[in-house]
Amino acid sequence: MREPHYLLVDDHSLIREGMMQAIRGLDPNALFSQAGTLAAALQRLEEAQHTHPVDVVLLDLGLPDSRGMATLQAMRTAAPTQRIGIITGQSDVQVALECIHHGASCFIPKLAEIDGFMSALKALVEGRLHFPSELLSPNEVEWPMQDDQAGGPRTVRLTPRQKDVLQWILKGCTNHAIATALGISAETVKLHVSAIFRAYGVHSRTQLVLLCSRSPSAESLGLNMPAASGGSAALRAHHASTSWPLPDQQENAA
Repeated sequence: MREPHYLLVDDHSLIREGMMQAIRGLDPNALFSQAGTLAAALQRLEEAQHTHPVDVVLLDLGLPDSRGMATLQAMRTAAPTQRIGIITGQSDVQVALECIHHGASCFIPKLAEIDGFMSALKALVEGRLHFPSELLSPNEVEWPMQDDQAGGPRTVRLTPRQKDVLQWILKGCTNHAIATALGISAETVKLHVSAIFRAYGVHSRTQLVLLCSRSPSAESLGLNMPAASGGSAALRAHHASTSWPLPDQQENAA
């Protein structure tokens, strides 16, 4: 298995170096590219595609040549199947939810405590989802999975293909990117996404990601997860004991 390649995108070189050292401590075999602007990051992506493709992007939303969600949208377009973690000075739940909606699998506030920051990086290295509990209001309501008729925890049963689609959804990929990766049509992917929504009782990708991010085990999600090896991109659901907010609006399966 080849070494994972991380692209660190932040306009402060000190932050990039700090992230690199932290990730290297978690994954000694990791390779790194760095960029201080969105334009440079897109160039690094293109250059790496012909040698050692990027696996994970750590992206600041406030760059000299791009700010806010437009930065994430541009990166997701250029990196349709890579995991994207957002590292930002903003500590806002709605911003984090919007990032998840646009394909990020991790949200890491720069002002987080060092333990929380390292926990988030560890989740990213191990291919897990991460949404920091410190951003959540204590007034947020609990959103458990419904129990089944027998009174126990609800069991989600997915077909093998639906499990494949779910893993790509949790990486933040669009239907088109999933279709390309799996060699099926976008319409077929949409049907699978709709079936997955029904199985989990959710109405949007954001709800699905938040639900999976706080599940205590991959098995309870109906996922057949590969074991992590050397910081590889094994997709796991990350458990958190806190409640997760629901977005106000519903999103379709597209």
